[in-house]
Amino acid sequence: MKIAHISDAHLGRQQYHLKEREEDYFQALEEALRLAKPADAVVITGDLLDTRRPSTRVLLKAIDILSGAGLPIYAVGGNHDYSHLRPEETPLRLLDRVRTIRLLCFDEADLGGVWIYGACAVPRSRAEEFRQRILSARPGSLLAIHQAVEGVKARYPSAVDEHTMPLKAFSGVKAVHIAAGHVHDHGASTTVPGAGGAVKVLWAGSLELWDSGDFETWDLSGGRWERRQEAAPKGLYLIDLAGRGASVEEIPLRPRRRMLRLRLFLGEAREAEEAFDEAARRFDEAGAVVKVELYGEVGEDLRPSRYAAYFSKALYVDVVDRTKKPRGAVVRAGSAYEAVERLLREKLGAGADVVAKALVYIRDGDKAAARKAVEEWLYAQMDRA
Repeated sequence: MKIAHISDAHLGRQQYHLKEREEDYFQALEEALRLAKPADAVVITGDLLDTRRPSTRVLLKAIDILSGAGLPIYAVGGNHDYSHLRPEETPLRLLDRVRTIRLLCFDEADLGGVWIYGACAVPRSRAEEFRQRILSARPGSLLAIHQAVEGVKARYPSAVDEHTMPLKAFSGVKAVHIAAGHVHDHGASTTVPGAGGAVKVLWAGSLELWDSGDFETWDLSGGRWERRQEAAPKGLYLIDLAGRGASVEEIPLRPRRRMLRLRLFLGEAREAEEAFDEAARRFDEAGAVVKVELYGEVGEDLRPSRYAAYFSKALYVDVVDRTKKPRGAVVRAGSAYEAVERLLREKLGAGADVVAKALVYIRDGDKAAARKAVEEWLYAQMDRA
């Protein structure tokens, strides 16, 4: 029995407010399901949708893609498309009713002698409840979850968050393999203490590049370009459940669009024009998404928006000024920013940090990440209440 493991499609996400990027996410799922044809079934380990309130258009397009797969599809709810506080409100239940997926939310499915047990996303404050539920997974089954696990090395999420489970939450689990979502790094893995020894947890990762940390990254310093990072790999896994074990085959996904992060290190402001001219000659191409970050110590305002015009072919260009001002230089926005931050802390207390974080995401064009940051903080407050 072969099961294709896909995760974190985030259908409906408009990265940088771009319709083209929203379409990329649909195409990524369509391609993943096409590559899953050798499997007998598909399991999607959460965040199939980017929000619990998707538009009708997003839902209809999701139904069209999922129905065209020609394979039975099982899914668990992720923190974006499901809430343990309001489990009935997830749009995944609608997809289940029209039989495009079967939602496994602390439930199991028999695939002809091979069992899948699905566990929807649960905050770490409910770790013991989570453990008691997954212990009902049959010996030799595939456990599908949407959680990070303490100790896994990943870029996103890079630290323990509300959906990171402690290792003890898996103590005694009887599954032979754990297919996981939530961590966006394709191929991230760890082991947990199962009933018969260590059980591997494997994350398929997001189907699309999530933010600039995933982008192909180049640095310009001292007149020289150096590639610091290839674009993060993306893909799915084919899990072969035979006998008492599981073997895994990786299936890579090809990139649909060039996503670039350019870091320009400047010695003084006048270098910016030459740097952008060179960057555009080298990287300006049709359909590309380009994020340019300016570093260094300069004595005057750079007005980042003027430099985006150097790129005439790219789909989208975002220029972010991260330069520092020499000591004694006048920073026009500094005092206003400090006043706003002080006011946030006076009015919101501990919530000021999450609001400030959300504002940074919004500045970078990532509304979904901003919403997620605020929602996770709110859910944490509700759990503590």
